[in-house]
Amino acid sequence: MALADYFYRNTQAAAALVSGFDAELLAKKLEAHVVGLALDETAQSSAEAQATADLAVRLLARLYPTLAIVPLGKAKPASLTGLKQLAREINPKIDIDDSLERATVLLVVGRSRAPDSRASPDHTWYLGSDNWIAAVNRAALVGSGPSSNPLGAGAAACIGVANVFRAIFQDEVGKAALDDSVRVSLLDLRPATAKSSNPELARVTLKDVHLAGVGAIGNGVLWALTRMRCSGDLHIIDPEKVSDSNLQRYVMLKAGDLGKEKAPLAVTWFGESKGFSVKEKVSDWATHVAEVPGYRVDTVLSAVDTAAARIQIQASLPRVIFNAWTQKGEAGLSRHADFLSSMACLACLYLPTGELKNEDALVLEALKLPNDKPTLDQVRRRLQQNLPTDVEFLQRIATAAGVAYEKLAGFENRPLRDLYVDAVCGGQVMEFHKAAIQARAEVPMGFQSAFAGLLIAAELARPAALDETVTQIDLMAPFPRRPSRLRAKTLKPHCLCADQDFRDVYAEKYGISS
Repeated sequence: MALADYFYRNTQAAAALVSGFDAELLAKKLEAHVVGLALDETAQSSAEAQATADLAVRLLARLYPTLAIVPLGKAKPASLTGLKQLAREINPKIDIDDSLERATVLLVVGRSRAPDSRASPDHTWYLGSDNWIAAVNRAALVGSGPSSNPLGAGAAACIGVANVFRAIFQDEVGKAALDDSVRVSLLDLRPATAKSSNPELARVTLKDVHLAGVGAIGNGVLWALTRMRCSGDLHIIDPEKVSDSNLQRYVMLKAGDLGKEKAPLAVTWFGESKGFSVKEKVSDWATHVAEVPGYRVDTVLSAVDTAAARIQIQASLPRVIFNAWTQKGEAGLSRHADFLSSMACLACLYLPTGELKNEDALVLEALKLPNDKPTLDQVRRRLQQNLPTDVEFLQRIATAAGVAYEKLAGFENRPLRDLYVDAVCGGQVMEFHKAAIQARAEVPMGFQSAFAGLLIAAELARPAALDETVTQIDLMAPFPRRPSRLRAKTLKPHCLCADQDFRDVYAEKYGISS
């Protein structure tokens, strides 16, 4: 068995969820488990079942060194070749078992019961869906529907994989309760019953939609959209290239995508589609929106990862914003359909409420350098002038942090910000992982990010908008019955949505009475 090359990134993601965390603990835990995924013959003919299995593999293969991908019932082994190949493309070092004998945790897609000969038969979850409805059950078979709707199917995969993580780390995560039975509709994010509305997924019309960020959440959005019938216009905006620290949770990426520009790569996932335009822009949001006539953008899907970037998006005054985030086991979504209403705008949710440390102070603390004015001034100068980091300064960092110099040598002649972003925030040097957490450089687990992306995709696909402003779902706890609520505007501190100039510009752009 072999952990992925980007294992260090997984260790940082787990650090926020696993008490008493260290990299050795995580490695031992993962190597002690074999995660099974079993499909029967009914899953072979269901697009929903195939979507569930696809996303489950995309999530599992990034973390667990050994998977057992096996047929149940009358399913033929050859029918699983594609899933096994996908797992190897994500982690070329992965081991794949052809039986469930060693499986300690099992996900089942289909209508066949799992064998009882496994080491931990109580750690089995049956995954399925019915159009908009996601179904996960520890005892009863659920099956998958005949529709092409990927939303319920994808949500079932995320909930199932979250339970796999909670089961394996049950002692370390505080014995979080496992889900016995979940039936939730992505149509309204409420428990699904026999009377729940479950309309056919129509063609999704994207009217001037701009996806800001092809990160982990953006990958979740695109996983869903590439499986829907779409028309209209989608703009994909991201300034970065794929780094090895991205592979831990970006569900659409494969190991061979390393070094590619994210936005153009994302366009290739759609293939050819008549009546549907997908365009990429390798830039940040400010550069992109400045080139849009009149700064007039209909809908923004905010999948960025900082408060400043979100406030910047809101300040450009799109007509509608759907914003997703992850934090501490949670996947969340906020809806901002009317800047002039009494409900919170996107900036309302991210206004700073206290004094924050400057970037130079954060970097100084994270790199464990002495907190004195000469050192702070030197860090500030290196950051502001984008100076290459010399050997002498790297040696100072290594000595102060108690890190072997060899771990930092790759950052010689690179800007100090690269060292901070990759070694600390990216988790490449594990001695810095506590500093990264203290600096709020939190790295979520893949199932959180993918679920947050599905929440955005559901906003585009559902026939009627939801009234609630905020949805918050903790995937490290039993699935909530009512995860959504209203959120009024922030009055203190003063938000830009209360500024009359901003309100007048918004009203004029979209022909609304202010």
